[in-house]
Amino acid sequence: MKLNEVTPEAYMCGSCGCGCPAVFETDRGTYVIIGKKPEAHDKIDHEGGEAAVIIDRAMIRDI
Repeated sequence: MKLNEVTPEAYMCGSCGCGCPAVFETDRGTYVIIGKKPEAHDKIDHEGGEAAVIIDRAMIRDI
């Protein structure tokens, strides 16, 4: 899978290499979003094989 980073400039963390949050567009017509893991008490239900991450609402708007 080829990734093209489309993270809005305001969310770039420069040369520190932290990589979170980040948004990548794939050559499969999908997105890969890297964010913080929810805490156990957040109780987010999802299907097996999936993962949940938390990102700022503004990041999606800025894309």
